[in-house]
Amino acid sequence: MSPSFSRRAALAAGAAMAAALAAPVLAQTPTRLPPVQAQAAPAVSLAEPGAPDLTVSGERLARRRTGGDDAVSLLLGEPGVAVQAGGGTTALPVVRGMADDRMLVTVDGAEVTAFCPNHMNPPGGYLTAASVESIALSSTLSPVSAGGDNIGGVVAITRRAPVFAGRGEGVHHEGEAALAWRSASQGGSASVRGSVAGERVSLGLETSWARGENYRSGYGRDVRSSEYETYDAAVVAALRTDQGLVTLRAGRQFTPYQGFPNQRMDMTENRSGFADLRYEGGYAWGDVTARASWRDVRHEMNFLADKGGDMPMLTHGVDLGLALAATLPIGPDNTLGLGLDVRRTDLEDWWPAVAGSMMMGPNPYININGGERDRTAVWAEWTSRPTAAWTLLAGLRLERVITDAGDVQPYSWTGMMNAADAAAALAFNARDHRRSDDVADVTLRASWAPSDQASLEFGYARKTRVPNLYERYAWGLGAMSSAMTSLAGDANSWVGDIDLKPETADNLAATLRLTDGPQARRSLTVSLFRSAVADYVDADKLADLAGGFVRLRFANHDALIQGLEVSGQTALWSLNDGPSAVLTGQVSWVQGENRDTGDDLYHMAPLTSRFSLEQPLGSWTVIAELELVAEKDRVNALRHEPGTDGYSLVNLRAVWRPTERFRVDLAVENAFDEAYDLPLGGVSYGDYKVGGQVPPLLPLAGPGRSVNVGLNVRF
Repeated sequence: MSPSFSRRAALAAGAAMAAALAAPVLAQTPTRLPPVQAQAAPAVSLAEPGAPDLTVSGERLARRRTGGDDAVSLLLGEPGVAVQAGGGTTALPVVRGMADDRMLVTVDGAEVTAFCPNHMNPPGGYLTAASVESIALSSTLSPVSAGGDNIGGVVAITRRAPVFAGRGEGVHHEGEAALAWRSASQGGSASVRGSVAGERVSLGLETSWARGENYRSGYGRDVRSSEYETYDAAVVAALRTDQGLVTLRAGRQFTPYQGFPNQRMDMTENRSGFADLRYEGGYAWGDVTARASWRDVRHEMNFLADKGGDMPMLTHGVDLGLALAATLPIGPDNTLGLGLDVRRTDLEDWWPAVAGSMMMGPNPYININGGERDRTAVWAEWTSRPTAAWTLLAGLRLERVITDAGDVQPYSWTGMMNAADAAAALAFNARDHRRSDDVADVTLRASWAPSDQASLEFGYARKTRVPNLYERYAWGLGAMSSAMTSLAGDANSWVGDIDLKPETADNLAATLRLTDGPQARRSLTVSLFRSAVADYVDADKLADLAGGFVRLRFANHDALIQGLEVSGQTALWSLNDGPSAVLTGQVSWVQGENRDTGDDLYHMAPLTSRFSLEQPLGSWTVIAELELVAEKDRVNALRHEPGTDGYSLVNLRAVWRPTERFRVDLAVENAFDEAYDLPLGGVSYGDYKVGGQVPPLLPLAGPGRSVNVGLNVRF
C-alpha cells in the first residue's frame, strides 16, 4: 500500500466512521433490538471523580494476552495509545505523544524505576501480560492522587486481588492455568495461579514464563536481536478484618536474556526481588490506604550472539516507597482526599574492565556512583457533585525531589583512547552534583452530563517531571561511553546535564461522549488535548559521528504537543435473535514540535485508524480487525529519526467459550503478511550490526503473519 493511499484511507475511514456513528447518536433513533453484549459501551453517566479514563480488563484483556507477552502493550488498541518498541516484554508506553518516564507506570500501586541507561527494565517489564488482571489509563488530566513526577498521565497495572471464602463456605480454593503460542516468534507463554482461603485469611501463588525467538517480519525475514525469555513468581497473603484488608505480595523476577533490536546493547540478565505491603480500611470517619514497597534490581547488559563482542555493564538499584492516603466525606456531596508519598531510589552503575582490552581497562568504568533520587510529596484533592449534572475535581500536589551522585572514573586516566572520558570525569568530579527541585502539580476537572445521552468533561492540569538520574549524571564523552546511554532506540550517543530543569506541562483537554440511551447501542467519543511543555527534555547536538550517528546532550527546550481522538461503536444486525454484531472504530492524531528549534518531536505516532467487526455466534465470537497507519513523514531531524511508509494490517480472531471455566483464543495477526516498519520502533540496530554496520540504518520492521493460539482453564 502506498503512503499517500494509506493516509487518504485513514482520513477517509475516520471521517466515515464519525459520520456513521454520529448521525444515529445525535438523532437518538429508538430501537427495539436486544442490548449489545460484545464490548458494549456504557450509557453516559457521571463517572466517579478521579476515575481512570479507561480500563482494560475482562474480555478485552483476555483477547490481547494471546498476542504477546508485554504488559504495557495490553493498552494497544485504545485511542491515543502507542508503544515504543523494546524487548519482548519491555515496551515503553506512548500516550498522546508522551513516552517513557513522562508516563508514570505503577504495578499494584507501587512505582518502579528503570535501572538501566537504555531503560531495558521499565516498570511494565517486571511482569508478563499473563499476570495482569487489569490495566488502567489516566492521561492528560490525571488526578494528583494517582501519582506525581509525570507530565503525561498514569498507567496503573494491577494483578489479581486476593479472594476469600463466602460466609459459611468453609475453605475456598480456585485456580487458573493459561498457555499461549505464537508462530511469528516461535514462542509463547505459560502461567498458573491458585489460592486457598477462608473467610479471614487468603494464601495465593502466581507464576508465569514467556519465551520467544527472533520474530519474523513480513515475507519471513528474521528481525535480529529480538529473542527473549523471562520468569516471574509471587506469593500473596491477605488478612481480612472487620475494619479492612491487609495484603502482602512478595516475589522474584528473572530474565536470563532479552534482545533489543533497536539498541546497541542487549539484556543478558535481570534479577529482582520485591515486597509490597498494603492496608485498606474503612472507618466511620472515612477510608484509609497505606502502602510500603521495596524492590531490589540487579541488571546486566552485554551483547547476545547476533551482535557479538564483550562489554559487560552492571547496574544495582533499590526502590523504597511509603504512601498514606485518606478519603474523608465532608457532607453528602463532597469528599476530601489527603495523602503523603515518600520514595527513595539508590543506583550504582559500573562497567567492569575487560581482560586484554586496551580501551576497556584497567579500571572499572564508574558511570553513576551512589546515585540518589529522593521524593517527598503531599497532596490534597477535593471532589464534589454540586448538582445532578455536574461533578468537580480539584487537586494540588507539592513535591520536593533531591538528586545526587558521587564522583566517577573512566576505564583509564591515561592514554589516547580514554582521553575524552578522563577529561569529562575530571570536569564532572569538580562540580557539585546535588540538586533540589520543589515542584507543584494542579488538576482542575469538571464533568457535565445533562442527560444519559451526553456528557462533556474538560479541564486543566499543570504537571511536572524532574529529570531521571541518567539524564542528569551520564557524563561520558568518549565515542563508546556516550553511545551506551540511549533511552529511545535511536542508537545515537547521549550525554547528561547536571543543570537540567524539571519539565513543566500546562495541559488542556476536553472529551465529549454521546450515546443513544441506556442500552448504549451506539456511542461516539471525541477528545481534544493540548500540552505546552516548558523545559521539555530534548537534545542539543555536540558532534556528528561516523555512520550517520550524532552525539547529543540532554537539554531543556519548550515544546507543544496537541492532538485529536475519535472513537465509537454501533450495533448492527442480530442473527436468530442472538446478540448483535458490533462495529467499533477509532482515529488518533498527534503532533509535537520543539518550539525553540521548529523540529518535530521524536516518536510522534502518525495518523492511525482501527476498525473492528465482532459477531457472537453461540459459544463462539468471531472478530475481523483493520488497522490503517499513515506515512510517518514528520520526524525528528536532529536525531536522524527514520520515516516510515503507511500500511494496513488485517487481523482475524475467534474466541470459543463453551463454559465459563474454559476458553480458546485463535488469531491470525497481519493475515496478509504485510511488510511494514514500526513508526515508533526506532532503528533496526541488530540487523545493522549483523550486516557489517553498512549504511543505511533502517527502521525496525514490524512482525509478519502470526498464528496465535491461547488456552485458558479455571478450576
